[in-house]
Amino acid sequence: MANQNEQNHCPHCHAALAPKGAAPFSQPSPAQQALLEYVSPLDGPDRVKALKLVHDIVVYHSEEILDGEEKRALYQVKVLWDLIEETFEEE
Repeated sequence: MANQNEQNHCPHCHAALAPKGAAPFSQPSPAQQALLEYVSPLDGPDRVKALKLVHDIVVYHSEEILDGEEKRALYQVKVLWDLIEETFEEE
């Protein structure tokens, strides 16, 4: 999904984002769904902070070059923290 600046890639990991007008998230993977069912509402904010920390460490503090598979994995981390935030906003 493009943001207000019409970006088509994650500014952090450069993974391709969904086209404008597409559903904001794909269906969670079975592993992501299992984690969402496991996380309690009290743990949600801490899980989101931990996922953001992992993402930021890899993007900003790693000296390794990321390949396409690693960029997709980082994007899935972002999708997961968005799903957790969305899940606990509804409650």
